[in-house]
Amino acid sequence: MSVRSAVNGFFFEPVPLGRVAAMRFLAGLYVWIEWWAYMPFIFGHRFVPGELYQPLFIGRILPLPTPDYGLVTGTLVVMLAAATPMMFGYRPKLFGWILFAAYFEWMVIANSYGKVDHASFGFMTLLLVLCLMPSRATWGDREHLSERVGWGFKLVQIAVVCTYFLSAWAKFRYGGWEWANSGVFTWAIIRRGTVFSDWMLDFPGLLHFAQWGMIAFELLSPVVLLVYRWKKVQYAIVAFFYCFHVAVFAALGISFLPHLVAMACFLPLERVDPREIARKTKARFASRGSGPTAREPEPQVETGP
Repeated sequence: MSVRSAVNGFFFEPVPLGRVAAMRFLAGLYVWIEWWAYMPFIFGHRFVPGELYQPLFIGRILPLPTPDYGLVTGTLVVMLAAATPMMFGYRPKLFGWILFAAYFEWMVIANSYGKVDHASFGFMTLLLVLCLMPSRATWGDREHLSERVGWGFKLVQIAVVCTYFLSAWAKFRYGGWEWANSGVFTWAIIRRGTVFSDWMLDFPGLLHFAQWGMIAFELLSPVVLLVYRWKKVQYAIVAFFYCFHVAVFAALGISFLPHLVAMACFLPLERVDPREIARKTKARFASRGSGPTAREPEPQVETGP
């Protein structure tokens, strides 16, 4: 196999169109959840004085206006209005571009007040990629394959991996190699620990081991991209990623929900068809409701004496 064919096989692996429909729905659903359940503080920025606004680099380059009540509220309204038709497949490209532009501004507003999150990098990439996907994608479509879809989702997968790998690089950049032997996990548990993690304060050696383990996990995360030919292995690694985030949420209450939504593009969501599920569920309940039919008595024939 030549290098060119290997590269093409990696970046343009055909993916069923059904996965596009599923990812559009998950992306739109997350947008509806985020503003009131996951990161409600963003909407609260409509009351923050403009003097506290410190725009990101991209916000200074464009430049973008200083957020006020009207801008924050209007961005939210446009974002939700565009997410609804996109998630149900109605003119997904048009509303996808509108959603991407609104969410881009939403993220600038969220990260321009002294704290920059990295959990939304993969999700932003997903929203951009969904704008380029075929419009005819429908739930459960496993027959129609597309190299363009494979290319787009591969970009999202790379963004997901970069979220891990560059996180390790940032630790070394700002904390040096001593980060792994520091008390950062101890500080995190003291600050926001739960019943699942408070006991670890009595075992500082275990916390140092966990910090080294996290660095190793982040540096080795690109392996999930290299095993794309062995789907069961790749799904097992992705399952480990999800379990890792469940453990972090249980221990510290930290959730990477947009990152988890973007990571779903690794999964064979084209196998999910809500209409087929609804049909089977309806048929199952109908069969239970009818129950066994009573057997009609056989007619009795009178015989002579």
